[in-house]
Amino acid sequence: MFVKSSLAVAVAMGMSSAAMAAPGTPIVQWMEDNYSIIEVNQAASAYKDLFVVKDAATVPVTWDMWSGEPGTKWQVLLNGEVAHEATIAATPVQKGIVDLQVKKGGQYALTVKLCDDTGACTESAAKNIVVADTDGSHLDPLPMKVNPNNGNYTTPENTVVGTYFVEWGVYGRKFSVDQIPAQNLTHIIYGFVPICGPNESLGEIENGNSLAALARACAGTPDYEMVIHDPWAAIQMPQGSDIHSTPYKGTYGQMMALKQRYPDLKILPSVGGWTLSDPFYDFVDKSKRDIFVASAKKFLQTWKFFDGIDIDWEYPGGQGAHPTKGNPDLDGQAYADLMKELRAMLDELSAETGREYQLTSAVGVGHDKIEDVNYIDAVPYMDYIFAMTYDYYGGWNNVVGHQTALYCGSHMSADECEGKGLDAEGNPRKGPAYTSANGINLLLEKGVPANKLVVGAAMYARGWTGVTQESMTDPGNPMTGVGNGKVKGSWEAGVIDYKDVVRDYINNPSVQKFYDEVAEAPYAWNPATGDLITYDNRRSVLAKGEYVKSNGFAGLFSWEIDADNGDILNAMQEGLAGHVVVTPVPTTEPTAEPTAEPTAEPTAEPTAEPTAEPTAEPTAEPTAEPTAEPTAEPTAEPTTPPTGAYDYVYPDGLGSYTAGTKVLASDGGIYQCSVAGWCNLGGAYTPATGWAADNAWTKVGSGTVPSVEPTTEPSVEPTVAPTIEPTVEPTVEPTAPPAGDTTWDSAKVYNGGDQVLLNGVKYEAKWWTQGDNPAQSGDWGVWKKV
Repeated sequence: MFVKSSLAVAVAMGMSSAAMAAPGTPIVQWMEDNYSIIEVNQAASAYKDLFVVKDAATVPVTWDMWSGEPGTKWQVLLNGEVAHEATIAATPVQKGIVDLQVKKGGQYALTVKLCDDTGACTESAAKNIVVADTDGSHLDPLPMKVNPNNGNYTTPENTVVGTYFVEWGVYGRKFSVDQIPAQNLTHIIYGFVPICGPNESLGEIENGNSLAALARACAGTPDYEMVIHDPWAAIQMPQGSDIHSTPYKGTYGQMMALKQRYPDLKILPSVGGWTLSDPFYDFVDKSKRDIFVASAKKFLQTWKFFDGIDIDWEYPGGQGAHPTKGNPDLDGQAYADLMKELRAMLDELSAETGREYQLTSAVGVGHDKIEDVNYIDAVPYMDYIFAMTYDYYGGWNNVVGHQTALYCGSHMSADECEGKGLDAEGNPRKGPAYTSANGINLLLEKGVPANKLVVGAAMYARGWTGVTQESMTDPGNPMTGVGNGKVKGSWEAGVIDYKDVVRDYINNPSVQKFYDEVAEAPYAWNPATGDLITYDNRRSVLAKGEYVKSNGFAGLFSWEIDADNGDILNAMQEGLAGHVVVTPVPTTEPTAEPTAEPTAEPTAEPTAEPTAEPTAEPTAEPTAEPTAEPTAEPTAEPTTPPTGAYDYVYPDGLGSYTAGTKVLASDGGIYQCSVAGWCNLGGAYTPATGWAADNAWTKVGSGTVPSVEPTTEPSVEPTVAPTIEPTVEPTVEPTAPPAGDTTWDSAKVYNGGDQVLLNGVKYEAKWWTQGDNPAQSGDWGVWKKV
C-alpha cells in the first residue's frame, strides 16, 4: 500500500511539473535587416521622386512555435522594450504576425517572447535590424580619415569656428565628409542647396551642365521650392563602407554619421550662392516667399540632420551674378521679411520636434553690397551673420590687390582707403576700400550686433599672371603692378587651393614671398612667370583671430575646407584661443574688452567677384581698445562746460561717448566723436596718445582748459562711489526724477542715440539694443544716463 501510494504521488507530481513548464521557444522567421522611415529611391534624379516620407518604418514580424507547451500571450521586443503585445489561443502549434510601426530610427535587437497564464515565458533568438532615419540615429559614429596635420583643439565656449563643405567636392577633389576635421569645428555650412525657378546665372557653370542638372532635379517641383541639386553626390553615391542596401549614402549619409560622432556640431544647408541667387530677387513678392518658407520647413523635416538654414543671397539690391536682377528699393526689406518669416517657421518646427534651429546668412561686405540691406529689422531673427571677408580682388580684371586683407594695403593712398577723392577713371569714389575691417564696421553701423558677426578666412588664393616689374609703380612691391589675365588655378583659372599654394609657391625657392604688415596680408610673386597670388596664411589668420577677440565678434569661418592642409583651420583655432563672447549689454562690467562695435576699424568689402574696383581703407592699423577698465576713481566729477562749446572736459579714465559728443582735451582742442555708435576714451585713448583719427575723434575747434580742477567731491555724492569715472553723470544728482511714465519697452528695438525714460531717469542708447534694461547697464553697457 505504501508503494502504491508513493507511485500515485509521483505521478501527480509529474503531471503538476508538466503543467508548470514554460512555453516552447518561438522562432522568428526570415526578415529584412534594413528598414527606413524616409525611403530613398536610389535611381531617381527628380527631387519629387527621390524619397518617400513616412511617419514610421513598417517592420513585418512573423514567428511560430512547433514544439513545447503553448502560450497565451506574445510580445515583440525591441532592445528589451515591448513594441507589440497580443493574446493567442493555446493550441499545440502557435504562430503570429504583425507589421510593427517603428517611429524612431536606431539599431535594434528584435525578439519574440511567448508567455503562459502563470507568467512563465520563453524568448526567441534575436534578429538584429536597422531602422534608418535621416537624423542618423541608426548609425555608428563616422570613422574619420582626417589629414594628421590638423590639430585637436577645444573651441572656446559660445565661439563659432565654421567652414564650408561643397557637394561637388566628392568628384575631382575626392574630398568626402570623413576627411573634415570636425573635431575643430562648431559649424559646417553645406554648399549649396538651390531653389527651383529662374536660375539663368547657373548657365555660366560647366558649359550649362550644372543648369541642366538643376532642371532634372526640379522636374515636377514648383518654382521657389528647395531641392537637392545633385542627388547622386548627396544621397546615392556609395561612400566608405556603404553597400547597395545602405539606405542613405553620399554626403548626406556621411553627414548623418558625423553628427553621431560630434552631436553638438551644427550643419546648415546654405541656400543660394553666387550662381544660385536668381530666385531670391522674386522674394519681394510675399506669395513666393511663402512657397519657399514652407518648402524650407519640409526640407528640414525630411533631412533631419540639418540644424537650421543659411541664406546666401548674393546680393540684395543687385550686383550679383545676374547683371539685370536686383531692386535697391525693395530687396533690402524683402531680405528682412524673409528672415522674420523663416524664424517664425523655425520656431514652429522647434515646438514640434523639441530641437533648436539656427538661422544664419552669408553676406557681402563691400559698401555697395551692404547699403541696400535692412539689417536692423533682419538681425533680431538671426543667430549669426557670416561676413564673406574675401574675394576683394581677383582675376576677373587686371587690378591687383589683397583679396582677403584685414586692413588696407600699404600700397594704397589714404583717399583710396577711406573712399575719398577720384578713382583711376576720374570718378568720385563711392565708398571705402574693400577690406575686412571696413566691411565689418559698415555692418555694425547698419545695426548688426558684434556678437552675431563671424569673420571669414580664405583657404585659397586668387591671382594673376604676367605681372611684370615694369608694370609696377614701386618696383619692389608687386601689389603696385598690373595683371595680365588669371593665374593657373587648381580647379578653375585664377583660384588656387591653399595646399597647392604651399606646394607651388611657399615651398618654391624661385618665388618671392611677401607680407604686408599694414594690411595683415601675405602675397607671393614669381618673377619668371609674373604669377602673383594673394591669400591667407597662418600669420594673417592669427591676426583675424585677434581682431575677432578684441572686438567681441562671434568667431571665424572659412571657404572651403577641401582646399586646406590643416594650416588655416589650426590657425583659426589658435587665433581664437581664450576668446570670450559677451552679450551686447553685460550685466556686469566686462573683464576684458567691451563687446560694442569697434571704434577704430575701417569699413567694407565684397564677397563674390566685385563688379568694380574697390576703393580703400586706413594705411595704419588702428590702436587697440582698452584691455581692462580703469581701476582708479577720478578725484572729481567733470566740470560743466560752457553751453554750446563742448560737452565734457576730458580727464583720464573715462569710458565712452556717443556720436556727436564734443570733448575738451588737455591740449585745448575740442574733439567730436564722428562715428555712428560710440567712441572710447580712457586707457589707450588719451590726449597724450592722440585723439586719433584711429578712434574716430575729429578736432572741431579749441577752447580754454580750466586752470583749476575741482578739489572736492560733488555736493551730492552717490551713496556708493563708482569704480570708474562716470562719463555723463551731472555734477549734482537730481533731487527728484523728471515727470513722466516709464517708457522703456523690453520688446522694442532701439538704435544709437535713441532716448528712453525708466523710473524717472533718462537713458540714451549707444548702439543697437533690444531687451537690455537701462538701469542695469554698466559703464561699458549699451545705455548711459543723460
